Amino acid sequence: MRRLIGGLFAAFALLTGATIYISHRSWDGLVDRRYSETAANEFAEREAEARAGFTAVLPDRVRAGENRFRAVLSTSAGPLRGARVSLDAMRIEGPRDDRSFSLREEAPGAYAADVFLPLPGQWIFSLSVDADPLHARRRWTAEAKPSDAAGILRRVLGGREVLLSITPWPPRAMRELDFTATLPGYAGKASPYVELSMRGMEMGRNRVDLSRGDDGRYRGTGVIVRCPGGRRDWEATVTAPGAGKAVFHLVVAD
Repeated sequence: MRRLIGGLFAAFALLTGATIYISHRSWDGLVDRRYSETAANEFAEREAEARAGFTAVLPDRVRAGENRFRAVLSTSAGPLRGARVSLDAMRIEGPRDDRSFSLREEAPGAYAADVFLPLPGQWIFSLSVDADPLHARRRWTAEAKPSDAAGILRRVLGGREVLLSITPWPPRAMRELDFTATLPGYAGKASPYVELSMRGMEMGRNRVDLSRGDDGRYRGTGVIVRCPGGRRDWEATVTAPGAGKAVFHLVVAD
């Protein structure tokens, strides 16, 4: 019995010593070893921006829902053309609603993208610009105001604004919803329809057929199912046969 206890004590002492040794060898300290390198790179990028005369004109307001984000970039030589530009949008509360967008150059030095923010409140934005040898970044915080037209979503299809209204708003999963689509200039014989889907998830076929009303708008009813994984971001794709599709983004309340 004494031998057993002695053996267990010796094994415990050996394990403790090994743990202390490994911890001592692998401890990085309280400061990241790459801190100096990261800081040096950051300062170098800022100096390169200053030498190039880089400037960025960014939107001063955003709202919950769809936003047309437009960044105007220039240097001392004029509009910054041919850059790779991306935008990260992050919630202060956590990464659940974080998202990234690629901006396209729609005019010399003007880069834009449709940016969907699912919730009002504080957001952190990070704009990255890559135009060798220039690498620039802008970070800021902004409050997304509640949408002033809750339940009405807007998109452009064939040069015309398409409206999709969902009631009641905000939509809830497993509840019957009314969908109303306004399609200016649509003269197709086939009725349009709405397909509900979730990017990256197989949620099954969910189609809402629309019928034309006396006022020229198309209406139908449907249900958004509840995602087993807890996700709440959905896409509603309005298809006007022969005219094209418009994709709307929405977030269910539960």
